Amino acid sequence: MVATERAVDEKTGTFQLQGQFANPNNFVRPGQFARIRVPVGIQENAVLVPQRAVSELQSAKVVYVIGSDNKVQLRTVQLGPRYEEYYVALSGLKAGERIVAEGIQKVRPGMTVAPTEKPVSSERK
Repeated sequence: MVATERAVDEKTGTFQLQGQFANPNNFVRPGQFARIRVPVGIQENAVLVPQRAVSELQSAKVVYVIGSDNKVQLRTVQLGPRYEEYYVALSGLKAGERIVAEGIQKVRPGMTVAPTEKPVSSERK
């Protein structure tokens, strides 16, 4: 890092950093810029939800959860930051709960489904 601004822009919640890196093949040209996300912490044992499984209902984020009896429930969740193609679920879901990730347009609360499971790798980094 070469330079940084001390204040966060209140309008955008961002601040500027200036860095220096090797560019031997001139991949980045003068005048170009990049947006970079920098993690500020690690959340151990985070519950990850595929982005495609999340819907918005009256400004609330919701997912369809499949109970042990294979009945669908609509659940409001609070989401945190994105990680690859997932959201971090801050509340509303527990590890190991099954959710509907495909065909969410067809399911309704109380409906009985025959789920096929696609486990998420527990070795995500």
